[in-house]
Order: sequence, then C-alpha cells, then structure tokens
Amino acid sequence: MTRSPVDDADPPSSAEEGSGPAQTPDRDAGESDAARPFGEQPATRFAADVEYRGRAGEHDYVVRVRHRLLDTTFTVAVDGIEHDPKAEEKARKKSGEGAGPSGDVVHDEAGPSDDAEPSDDAAPDDGLQFGLDEGFSTLRCTVRRRADGEGSGREGEGGEVEDAEVITIRTAGLGGAGEVDVRHGLQTTPLVPAEGSPSAARDEKRTAHPTRYALVAALTKAATFLIPLLGLGALFSGLLDPVKEWIGERIRPVIEAIGQVVRPIRDWLDEVTAPVRDFLDTLLAPVRELIAAILRPIGEALRWLLGLLPDIGLPFSVPDWLVDVLVPVVVVVAVFVATFSRLRHRREKLAETASGARAATASDTSAAGEEARSAGESSAQN
Repeated sequence: MTRSPVDDADPPSSAEEGSGPAQTPDRDAGESDAARPFGEQPATRFAADVEYRGRAGEHDYVVRVRHRLLDTTFTVAVDGIEHDPKAEEKARKKSGEGAGPSGDVVHDEAGPSDDAEPSDDAAPDDGLQFGLDEGFSTLRCTVRRRADGEGSGREGEGGEVEDAEVITIRTAGLGGAGEVDVRHGLQTTPLVPAEGSPSAARDEKRTAHPTRYALVAALTKAATFLIPLLGLGALFSGLLDPVKEWIGERIRPVIEAIGQVVRPIRDWLDEVTAPVRDFLDTLLAPVRELIAAILRPIGEALRWLLGLLPDIGLPFSVPDWLVDVLVPVVVVVAVFVATFSRLRHRREKLAETASGARAATASDTSAAGEEARSAGESSAQN
C-alpha cells in the first residue's frame, strides 16, 4: 500500500498539541478591577483607589474603596479583621444560610450539602454579618452584630443579630473621588481618606471654601426640585410660547376640518341616546334628593362654624407672582444652609477623627517602644 506525503509527515508533538491560540495583549487589558491589587489603579477623573481610616464608637474601621463611575466596590477591616461584605453575603446566600428578621439562622429545605467544598469567600469567624444597599452613586453597608457580642455568625451560635453601624460610601463626580461615613447610633463619623488621595484633596477644597460649594449644591438641588415641581413649561414658558403658537397655527385647520366631519355623527348619537338619558335622570332623581337632604345639615353646620371665625385680611394685596418666586428662593436658601452647616460639621469631624488616629498611632508606637526597651533590659540581665 502506497503512503501519501501526509502519512510520512511527523506527528505533532505534545507541546504543539497543548498549545492554544496565541495570547494577545488584549487579554491583560481586559483584566477586571477585582483581580487587580488595591492601589494599582492610577488616580483619574473616572477611577481611584482610596483608603479611609477612623474610629467610630468602640471600633476601628479601615475601608478600601475602588471608586468607579457605575461600579464602586469596597472591602472593610473592622478592628483589624478583613471583610469583603459582598463576597461574604454572596457565599452565605449560596450556602443556603441566612439570618431571618429575628436574627435566627434560616436554611434551605435541601440543607447544605455534605460534599460541598469550603468556599474561598468564607466569612471570618468574628460574628459579623453585612447587609448591602447599592444605589447609583451611594453604597450603604449595614454591619450586624450578635446581641451578646459572642459566638460565630454561623450555625446559629450566639444571640440575635442586630444592626450596629451603617457604612455609607459616596462616589462623587465622574468616579474619581468620594467620601465614607460611619453612622453609629445617632452620631455620624467621617473616615479620613489617605493623604495625597483625590478624596483628601476634594475634602480639603470643600471644607476650605464651604460657601462656594454650598451655593453650587443649593443651585443644583433647586433645579432638581423645581423642574419636577413646576415643569419645564413653567420654567421656560417665555421660550416655548412662540413654538406653541406656531404649532397651533399649523394644526388648527386640521382640527376644524375633523370637527366638521364628525359633527353630524355627534348630533345623531345625541338624538339616539336622549331617551336613555332622560330615563336614567328620572330614575336617579329620588336618590339625588335623598343624598342632598342628608348632606344639607352638615353643610349648614360647617357654614355656621366658619362664620364664627373672624375675618383675617392683610392690609396689602399679595401679587400672584410672589408665590412663584418665593418657592425657588426658599428651596435655595434651605439647601444652602443645610450644605454649609454639613461642610463645617464635616471639617470638624475630620479633624477630630484625624487627631484620634494620630493619638492612637502615637500610643501604639510608645507601647512598642516600651516593649522593646523591656525586652532589651531583660536580655541584658540574662
């Protein structure tokens, strides 16, 4: 049997068989932010990795936020224990285990599988659970703790789960900066962004010029309130009047022609349905008279009560345009005052949090120095 040149060709080696398509640089370019280490994202107008630190109540918080325009993510370290709230909640729900409204652990009917492998996103055994509420530019993470402060967050150990603190993460602008607050009880503590970060520069500018930013926020909020309240027609009536007149002139002949065509049909329908309307009017006349007789004493009583009130009149007439002007002014002033006071309060809180963090760092450094000194003295004595 003759052999073809294809048969005489050498078989492909194992390395050639296992080699797939050539790797392209586009694959590395499409790498997700989750796979990229925190802090490697260059700070731009659309993205920034910022670390926030501070002490809220009795707990130390370190929140690492990947600010993005539409996809902000974060991790949090509570008292030195790292957590990924989104991954932990996803793993907890996937395993069929979750806390009910009363804090009791609820399992799926099938229950967790005995052969299931442990998840890489298993929550640390510190009894904390998290609830997430994701918005357009705001993330809210509720930290839930056991009522007795003991026991694991799994297998129903410990007391009931209660909401403790609420971490609020806001992404500002196009995604290149933001801020983080922790609400504990009735107090709200802002966390201090890392020095040199876009969020730190934003806080410095806003707190250094509260009047300017409060005015900008007031005008923006006023626009968002007034456009739905008054409508675009009321706000731009002067600009839209010529357009409406031009459209009316064009469609008025068409409307009149349609009315002339339909008028005979309307007259014929009125003649056909006239006996039915007269019959219904005669049938319902006693019912209307009965309702009027019942409501007549109530109306007379209300008129008598209103007659007891004195007439209160202003010594001057109020023009109609005053209300239209007063509503925007009140909105702008209210938002300006609220934003100005919030910026001043935030500046004070940031300074307080930063001083507390510096004091804690200094105490830790002194404690480490004392331990090193005592260790050196004991070694010298030995």
